[in-house]
Amino acid sequence: MQHPHTRPPITYVATHFPAVSHTFIADEIDALEHLGVEVRVVSINTVSDADRQADTRGRHRHTTYLKATARWRVVVAVAATMLRHPSVLAIPLRSGPPGLRPRLWRCFHLAEGILVFRAMRRSGSTHVHAHFGQTPASIAWYAVEVAHRHRHCAEYRWSATIHGWHEFVDESEAQLRQKVASASFVACISDFTRAQLMRISEPADWPKLHVVRCGIDVTRFTLREHEPAQSPPRIALVARVSAEKGHAVLIDAVALLRERGITVAVDAVGPEPDGHGALLRQRAEAAGIAEAITWHGPQPPTRVAELLGAADVFCLPTFAEGLPVVIMEAMARGLPVVTTYISGIPELAIDGDTALVVPAARADLLADALARLLADATLRARLVAAAAAAVATRHDIRSNATALAALFDEAAEVAST
Repeated sequence: MQHPHTRPPITYVATHFPAVSHTFIADEIDALEHLGVEVRVVSINTVSDADRQADTRGRHRHTTYLKATARWRVVVAVAATMLRHPSVLAIPLRSGPPGLRPRLWRCFHLAEGILVFRAMRRSGSTHVHAHFGQTPASIAWYAVEVAHRHRHCAEYRWSATIHGWHEFVDESEAQLRQKVASASFVACISDFTRAQLMRISEPADWPKLHVVRCGIDVTRFTLREHEPAQSPPRIALVARVSAEKGHAVLIDAVALLRERGITVAVDAVGPEPDGHGALLRQRAEAAGIAEAITWHGPQPPTRVAELLGAADVFCLPTFAEGLPVVIMEAMARGLPVVTTYISGIPELAIDGDTALVVPAARADLLADALARLLADATLRARLVAAAAAAVATRHDIRSNATALAALFDEAAEVAST
């Protein structure tokens, strides 16, 4: 690895930073900076007051927010680039599907890419890394395309961390095939994600695809010495309140458990961005279990840790994911986990070994798994021990950040030759 003092800064592009829901990005940056990698963050959107209050490191004060840039500055930056390099307009026009609306959105992304390139020049950064393969990756890609049209900027390069599943929903719009071809490397959070990228990219580009798993600071988590042993037992679900997270299936499972004479309580933690929570409350009311569910809304990490510590079981009945960091956090805290068999989840949550894992959308099987886990203390203890060991081995943010830093160094060496 390069000596810290010889590395130029790495520019990170994220959708919302530092958002509570994207704490894993902040933790990754902390770990990189501990290794001597200087990181400058560009966030597409500003963050909420709650996010800023939870930002104990004050990172929002050092983050560049693209959509907060004065319009006249955007116009000047775009006009100056277009006058010097009119060919940049071909970038959004030739990438992605045809049609006025998608091309217009890509022109907006080009404008943001121009702003990112200018920020990189000011900081001395020559590598931009995007978290997520849609808009952030497009902006990073366009920033480097713009850079390559400037004199003395041929060494600029970009990379991305791809999570899934959203990136794979509309492949014509995401343009992951072209992005993999253009990027220096792609960090895949799971073997599943890497396989999906192999499916849509050229075999010649497969060596660029590296599995770099998301991680947590395992030193912040200690296994509970004792289970809560409360009545009724509490189930924690920490996730954005939206359709793909499967809250409705847990509601149905709780209703089935009640029919069997098993009473549980649910702590649902997470923001409600699209009003889906109202539908879920109606569903719970219709099922006769509304009083069993507490909707906490978004909470800072300290409060989430408290709720996890007080829960008997963690449950994520999701329909669509990459590999959720919250499962790692629950396992590291010592909660037995029940979740679904999709995407990269079974790479950590192994049925009968580190968790109980059921097919998505099966409320009956979810109820069976919860009932089994709540009734069997020996099973809970065995799963908790194995899960904590798996997280420490595969999802320690320090080890994973070291692997990512090595990829940044390798890309710099290739660019310099």
